[in-house]
Amino acid sequence: MIIHVDGIPEQGISLEGEEPSELLALEQSAEFHPAGPLSYDLYAQLVDGMLIVRGSLSAEMKGCCARCTQIFSTTVTDSGFLRDYSDLQGVEEVDVTEDLREAIILNLPRFPLCDEACKGLCPQCGKNLNEGPCGCSKGEDGGAWDALNSLNL
Repeated sequence: MIIHVDGIPEQGISLEGEEPSELLALEQSAEFHPAGPLSYDLYAQLVDGMLIVRGSLSAEMKGCCARCTQIFSTTVTDSGFLRDYSDLQGVEEVDVTEDLREAIILNLPRFPLCDEACKGLCPQCGKNLNEGPCGCSKGEDGGAWDALNSLNL
């Protein structure tokens, strides 16, 4: 997104719109992929030779749940977007595209969940426990600790 500095009135300017989903392509991330455009509602103002841009951003993303591995959609938002651009001598336009992209990436959840109540997968058979219980025995054994519990030290 390009902001034309010379077109900003003294009181500032409101900017609303969308950027294409390709902007959010995350080559290094297997967890999230863009599912729609990046929407922005920004306000730009020149203050003491600096361009101040603030507002909110949102983007629809598809992710893979860290517990059950199901694909889910979520809206990632940044309601406190704020950037300043100084050293505008001779600059006619400022490209804020990378800052918009960065703000959305920094707001992606670190542990993506399809639902806070997600039960995940059965550690024995791999069945998605959100779809119902599996047939695995849930005995009182110590599981992975059985071998250590039987040691006589």
